[in-house]
Amino acid sequence: MRRPLVAWTMTFVLMAAGVAAQDAVPVGPDEVKRELVGKTWRVELPDGQAAVEAFRADGTVEINGGLNDVGTWRLWEKGYCTQWRRMRNGAERCFTLDRTKDGHYRIYKPDGEISMTILGFE
Repeated sequence: MRRPLVAWTMTFVLMAAGVAAQDAVPVGPDEVKRELVGKTWRVELPDGQAAVEAFRADGTVEINGGLNDVGTWRLWEKGYCTQWRRMRNGAERCFTLDRTKDGHYRIYKPDGEISMTILGFE
């Protein structure tokens, strides 16, 4: 009797994960350029802190709030990359993104962890 219950539970979990994955669409550099460049983002950091990030068309970026730094950004074939003055000791890091059905953009670190979520724009 336990095996059918375990099998059913696993099937349900996998189906739920599939539905959750379908709720977001991958975002590439074209959408980054069209929808995110030249805007100031209202973001939530993984620890729940709020921040504001200015993602300027001239390739500069500034974040204030939970983090405070300035740097540069560039488009990348899978999203975008940033290089901050202080964060990561100035090392560049590239990020992938997806857009949820409610219009939020989730930004992912190379290891798959969420770096931040764009909740809206100023």
